[in-house]
Amino acid sequence: MFEANLFGVASFSANGVLLRTNLGRSGRLLACYLLTFIGRAHRRERLAALFWPDLDEAGARAALNTTLWRVRRMLDGAHPGAGRLLASFDGSVALERDAAIRVDAHALQDAAVVMRDLARDGALGETDERRLVEALDLYAGPFLDGEDDDWAVRERERLGVLVAAAGVGLMQAAARRGSDTRALRFGRQVLAVDPLHEAAQHDVMLLLVLTGQRPEALQSYRRFEVRLREDLAVAPAPDTRRLYDDIASDAVRGMSPATLRARIGTSKAG
Repeated sequence: MFEANLFGVASFSANGVLLRTNLGRSGRLLACYLLTFIGRAHRRERLAALFWPDLDEAGARAALNTTLWRVRRMLDGAHPGAGRLLASFDGSVALERDAAIRVDAHALQDAAVVMRDLARDGALGETDERRLVEALDLYAGPFLDGEDDDWAVRERERLGVLVAAAGVGLMQAAARRGSDTRALRFGRQVLAVDPLHEAAQHDVMLLLVLTGQRPEALQSYRRFEVRLREDLAVAPAPDTRRLYDDIASDAVRGMSPATLRARIGTSKAG
C-alpha cells in the first residue's frame, strides 16, 4: 500500500517503510496536491503554471510530464499497478481513488465529519469515540507544515477547523459521562491545533477545576488572554472572563461537579 502522510511535514511510505523520492520541492507539492484532491481532474496547463510558475510554458509542461512519470513510478514501487491510477485524458490529469492509496488527511476527515455530528447530537458511543480518537491520532501537525502555497494554506485552515470541531465533540461527550481527565486531554488537543479556540479554552478551564487544578485554570486563562491580545488585539469574551472571575474568587468551590459540567459547551465564543 502507498501511504501519504500530509499532516506535519509531508512524507510518503510503502507498507510503513519511508520512501525516498527524487521529485524536488515542486514535484513533491504536485504529488501532495493530487493526493489531497484525489478523484478530481486537473487541467495540465493549470498544474504546470501552479507548480512551475518561474518557467516558460514549454519548460513548465516538460517539468510536469517528467514529474508525473516519477509519481507513477513511485506509486508502482509502493504497490505494483498503482501507477495506472494516475491517469491522463483530454488534457487533464487525475489520481483515481483506490484502496492501494491511503492518505492520512482523508482518513481523518472522513471519520471526523461523521463522528463530529454524532458528538454534537450527544449520540457518540464508546465505539464511535474510539474510531474518532484513532483518526485524530493521525494528526501529526498542521497540513503540509511549512508550505505557504495558497492552496495548501486554505486546506490547512479547513482541516484545522474540522479537527478542532471533532476534538470539541469528543471533549464534550467525555465530560457528559463524567470522564473529566479524558475530556481535558481532548480539550488540550484542540488548543494544540487552534490555540485561539476560545470555546475550547473556556471548557478546558472548567475541566482543570474539575480535575483539581484550579491554579492551572487561572494560569491557562492568563496565557490565553495574552496570546489573544498579541495575535488578534482583542480581549476574551465576556463569558470566558466571567468564568475566570468565578475561579479566581473561589466561587467555584461552592459548585458541584454536575453544575460545573453543565457549563461545558455553553460558551458563545467562536
